[in-house]
Amino acid sequence: MTQESLAFRSVLRSAFQAVILVLGASSILSAHAQSFQPVCAAEAAYASLEGRGLHIQGGFSTPGKSTSQAFTIDLSQSWDTANPKYKQLPNGNPHNYSPSGITSDGKLWTVLIGYKGMRYDATSNSWSEKFSTQARSTIGLTGATDHATDTMYIPNGYPNAERKTEMLRVHLKNGTTSSDRRLSPFWDQKQYATAWNPFRKSVIAVSQNGVSEYTWEKGWKSFVRKGLDKIPSRGACLVPVSGGKKMALFGGVNKEDTETIGDIYILDLTKKGKSWVKASVDSNLKSQIARHSAACGSTGDQVIVWGGSTDLAPQGFQCPKQPTLVFNVKTMKWTSKYTAPKKSTARK
Repeated sequence: MTQESLAFRSVLRSAFQAVILVLGASSILSAHAQSFQPVCAAEAAYASLEGRGLHIQGGFSTPGKSTSQAFTIDLSQSWDTANPKYKQLPNGNPHNYSPSGITSDGKLWTVLIGYKGMRYDATSNSWSEKFSTQARSTIGLTGATDHATDTMYIPNGYPNAERKTEMLRVHLKNGTTSSDRRLSPFWDQKQYATAWNPFRKSVIAVSQNGVSEYTWEKGWKSFVRKGLDKIPSRGACLVPVSGGKKMALFGGVNKEDTETIGDIYILDLTKKGKSWVKASVDSNLKSQIARHSAACGSTGDQVIVWGGSTDLAPQGFQCPKQPTLVFNVKTMKWTSKYTAPKKSTARK
């Protein structure tokens, strides 16, 4: 073999080895990016930023045992429900069913556990206790965050001298709190569903008593109940969609406390004669998606659901067959794809 041939083979061998190294590095990076898989949980604290992320922390992962895991489902990228894009965060405190809110810039995420305001700071990538409140035990309470003012409203979050519970208001940036003496129609209940509606600039809540609306200026009043053939007794999730022009109510436990609900209802707030509309779902699919105490968020016309439980026993847990779900409000169908907003409209 000539010296030229040997030199040529040496060049080919070096090039081949370089390709193998590149492919190997690429695979390692890919494997690392997909290495984190959260443990399925119910009753987790959650907070959503449209087009950015659904932030989830804590909850039951096994019967009677709370987890400390924290992570984000990335809503800035598209994915399918079999393989959502997760980002692991440092573990927080173990807990279940605690109210949670995040600032509009995504930098400060607060989970109210008992009397403690536990805060995740995205800049330092760490959790710490930042403030305390006069809140009652927060287990079973949920919060609604107004991102225009970075204020979280927690119905039934503040105990008054008469041992009744008032609205608790938490300013997420500085940790100051205040309360409203006007009682909610469900002041003695927990595990209700609530969300801030940016279109009406109000808190919407669904409880055993029906549907209610709240503003700091005017207090509570009854709201649209028409079309809701099943009022969940507990564990449903409520989110604004389509810029707040619609509301979506999903899951929970029926009034008799005998089964989990697999129905999703949509309320169009722009229409006269407002009424909740139930999506038509095949009975087989409904049995797979039914759950209570899931984490929920939204982006555009999509509702994102993660986790929850099909077990009705107190502190029981059974992960649903499909942990991650996406519902398209425009088509009124469940889908296997989440579609991220265009970069020109998604907030960075």
